[in-house]
Amino acid sequence: MSDFLISQILVTITLIIEFFAMQLKNKNYILAALSVSCFFNGIHYLLLDQPTAGLIFLFSSIRFLVSIKWKFQWVSIASLCISLVITITTYIGLLSIIGFVATVFVTVGSFSHNDKFLRLMMIAGGTLWFVHNLILWTPVGILVEAIFVSSSFIGYYRYYLTNKPIKPLPPTYKDN
Repeated sequence: MSDFLISQILVTITLIIEFFAMQLKNKNYILAALSVSCFFNGIHYLLLDQPTAGLIFLFSSIRFLVSIKWKFQWVSIASLCISLVITITTYIGLLSIIGFVATVFVTVGSFSHNDKFLRLMMIAGGTLWFVHNLILWTPVGILVEAIFVSSSFIGYYRYYLTNKPIKPLPPTYKDN
């Protein structure tokens, strides 16, 4: 079995986990699910000879678990620094830059206390990973990010855009 085929099987596991993760309401459950999905996604990228993305995702697996327990800004900054070191030491071009910028959004969101902000940052980061995967041409990886971004938006819509009270329009006064 080729490395490419194995990578697509592993990223299918990521797909299944991420499809359900963003529909969860509890932020810690979302982060735990994303931790597991990042592990499989990281191996997927390493099999595709993408060391920056692979190591960033393997580190992200740990980072998501850490962010469940500790929301300190210094931990977020340390995580961003580690991701930057990974990017610099494994730099292979545009894909490394896109992956790092995507990781900035996801990291900032994962250390936030605000679920709404987390979802918005996941949408931004996921969109950049989608672009990354298009350039790399990893078909299931493209599908993963398309579903992740869609699911994130649906979760955001369900929890933050529906059931909002509609403000009545101010009365209009006609001149007699």
